[in-house]
Amino acid sequence: MTLADPPVIFADRDAQSALAKRADNVLSAMREWGVGRLDEKETVHFCGLVHHPESGSVVFLPRESRTGDDTEDLNTASLTLQALARFGAETSKRDLEEDGEVGNPGILSVIKRLSDDFRRHGLFSERTRAHTRNSGKPDWGRTIKNEIAMPDRNGQPVFTDIRTSRAARNTDALLSQIQAAVLREVYAAHSWWLSGSASEQQTLSLCSRPPFPRSIWAKKLDGLLPSLYSARSLFLAEYLRYYLRETRASQDGTFVFGVSDFHTVWETILRETAIRSSSDRRRNWNSELPRPTYYYSGSDGHVARSRGMQTDIILEHSSSFTIVDAKYYAATSAETAPGWPDIAKQIFYEKALREVVQLEGGPATKIDNVFAFPSLGNDGHLERAEMTHVDGSAVSDAFTPVVCSYISVKEALSHYVSRTQGIDLRV
Repeated sequence: MTLADPPVIFADRDAQSALAKRADNVLSAMREWGVGRLDEKETVHFCGLVHHPESGSVVFLPRESRTGDDTEDLNTASLTLQALARFGAETSKRDLEEDGEVGNPGILSVIKRLSDDFRRHGLFSERTRAHTRNSGKPDWGRTIKNEIAMPDRNGQPVFTDIRTSRAARNTDALLSQIQAAVLREVYAAHSWWLSGSASEQQTLSLCSRPPFPRSIWAKKLDGLLPSLYSARSLFLAEYLRYYLRETRASQDGTFVFGVSDFHTVWETILRETAIRSSSDRRRNWNSELPRPTYYYSGSDGHVARSRGMQTDIILEHSSSFTIVDAKYYAATSAETAPGWPDIAKQIFYEKALREVVQLEGGPATKIDNVFAFPSLGNDGHLERAEMTHVDGSAVSDAFTPVVCSYISVKEALSHYVSRTQGIDLRV
């Protein structure tokens, strides 16, 4: 069985010209799929996987995460796809189009689930009983009907041959054939990032290919579903159908899995991996923050906007809070960092949270504001954003600074994939 070659690795926001020089077929495929904002920008806006039948796989890492070391970057590429697989699985009910997602990153989670199932349980098989002779459980009905008894020395009938049956596992079932064919397809494109040994994957080559065109495998599974009853057979049928319908290739056989805007994924990763103190109640603070209300003139009527302030992350400590805004910016200079609207929102969030905390009668609370940027390590050029007078002098404490924090992308991906909390966002 053919296993996948390592992918060519680029990064989100790389120049289109660089991609054109090394993988022009992939660039053309992305134009066909309408991903990467190629007609609007000179850089590629995409994070995920593009597979081309001739050029192979190209993976776009999150920005600020590529090192130039092939081994290191391949590891980050694997973490990126595993992170997108988790993100896709946990957000499958959202309208993906509105969040800049394409190719449905949820399919990566389906691929991983099918691979994990095969690694744990092997190829699906049906338990059957095979007719045997003199080996297995005796079948006296068949023996009496089909064999001739000979008398022993006491005149009692004795069967020299006994019809028997033996339990067996049959992997010739259609579900097994489709599972093996799909997994051969999966490992040919994705084995470099999926867990499992090559020897396990090679066993798939022993299973026959379904005797139908690939285009109707999903329909065959539709017809098979009513006759299935075990949890595993139902799981396989559902996930194989999903895979087959979501991987209908383009005209030249390419497929795309990923997101055009990694910001939503970055925010989710930081929220799930942030270190939280034992005092953190993980309250739904956004539902408690003040919201704008309009009052009608000449009456007592008023209406509050249904959607108010939407902070990314609020961390609660024993005697303080940290409001984190996950920013997927390069932030190498003031020009590539968040602008005035983002700074103003953070200052306003601080005042709103303070209002809620003080309303509960608690003591004066320290509230820190943080911009969290992706980085190769855990450091960057900018230290904080602070309001100053036009002459450069400091303003009063009415305007709190926003601290700039740089988070290692690979470290954050690793914690997200392993479902651990290890990212320190506290000032």
